[in-house]
Amino acid sequence: MRTSKARLTYVLCLLFAVLGAGAVAGLDLGIETWVGNLGFRTDRASSDTRLPGGDYFWGLSVFGTQPLTDTVSMETGFYSDPVLRNLSRTIFTYTTKFLSVGMGPIFGLFNDIRTPVKSGLSASVRLEYPGVIFVTLRSDSSIGGSLVQTGDYTQELTDVTLGVYFPNAICTLAWTSRSFQQKASSQNVTDGLTEYTFAAEVFKKNVPYRLRVWLAYQDLARSYDAGSTTTATLGSVILGTQVEVTLAGPLVLRAGLEGNIYSFGLGSLVGGDSAFLFRSYAGLKMNLDFNPLVSRFL
Repeated sequence: MRTSKARLTYVLCLLFAVLGAGAVAGLDLGIETWVGNLGFRTDRASSDTRLPGGDYFWGLSVFGTQPLTDTVSMETGFYSDPVLRNLSRTIFTYTTKFLSVGMGPIFGLFNDIRTPVKSGLSASVRLEYPGVIFVTLRSDSSIGGSLVQTGDYTQELTDVTLGVYFPNAICTLAWTSRSFQQKASSQNVTDGLTEYTFAAEVFKKNVPYRLRVWLAYQDLARSYDAGSTTTATLGSVILGTQVEVTLAGPLVLRAGLEGNIYSFGLGSLVGGDSAFLFRSYAGLKMNLDFNPLVSRFL
């Protein structure tokens, strides 16, 4: 999960590219960074039975959205994920009053020098009764069959979210599964995360602040398959909070922190509650078409 120089170089190149595009097309641009110790090292040995917490990881994401017509929009970006690692995603979404359908390519990037690019497909569907209830389904998957050569990998994501609108609040129930499977020289290694989340987002009209809080249970796992399977699983109860502030003009700042209330080892992990495990993040979004400071220099 350690960020390479290649990842940082790609992100900076993509940032300048979308900045240039935004000056012409009015792109909404976002950038976000995260840091934390809630995760396993990518070089963790199968014999290691310690709970995580002593290593820190970080990542950087840059992304943008652009309406193409009244009903079609495009979202693109480079994302750093604690489980999925590095990937880019470009999605075209068709939206009506009650239905949104999105589809587009994803690419795993720089996750292994032997497999610098891994192609895949992302699809999403959102059904909504405006102001009452909605359900969202999303699936990302690498294209290809079994892992053959050392360094081959697959990235998988599935997300199902049910949301209900209340006065000045949106409450959601979500199930999310992520996995990154890679062929090593002597075994297959799989990083996985399964999470169940209840969240509430609170807001008020004409108030520039939005608050989101959530409670989640997650299983973070790392499996080693060398004929027989050894799995180290960290179960955690997570509490998180996020604040979003809209400043004067089209600039939005966002920051959040999630940490474990209690963690315990399953499978080959031993012990529980050995350290405070957390992940924090901060970022901003802005509409370049209406930002006079950015437009002045582009």
